[in-house]
Amino acid sequence: MQQKTYRRRQYLVNAKFQLRFISYIAIAVLTGLTAIYFSNLFYYDILIKEGTELGLHPEHPYFEFISDQRHLLNRFFLVVSTFTFIALMVFGLFLSHRIAGPIYRIEMYMQQVAAGEEHLAPVKLRDGDFFPEIADIVNNAIEHTKSVNNKDAS
Repeated sequence: MQQKTYRRRQYLVNAKFQLRFISYIAIAVLTGLTAIYFSNLFYYDILIKEGTELGLHPEHPYFEFISDQRHLLNRFFLVVSTFTFIALMVFGLFLSHRIAGPIYRIEMYMQQVAAGEEHLAPVKLRDGDFFPEIADIVNNAIEHTKSVNNKDAS
């Protein structure tokens, strides 16, 4: 009976780069959500101030309505912002993986070239990686360098 071998997917190819990339996204998302939240609080404070300026009694239905709306919107905001944050972190991981993959592969290839390894296979990137033209550029540069070194050696 033939056994299936499973490859575990590696999500952090270049952990330092990817974690920094994701942290920038997290900071941007949290900053945006915080700004929206505080502008919402400011808006409700204006509505309460207007009700007070109109001389409405603190037990007036207007204030109860504003308070109910504020609590409802806060709960809604919490759910939507949590979902948005998680979705953008997953997107950041996916995006950083597609960017870091080619960088990591080319870095490893260049380390092998610098170590003087002969007969290296050309750089190949995965389907869906960003910057697929980089592999061709690196392969052409290495081939050009090898041909120049071979001419100098002759």
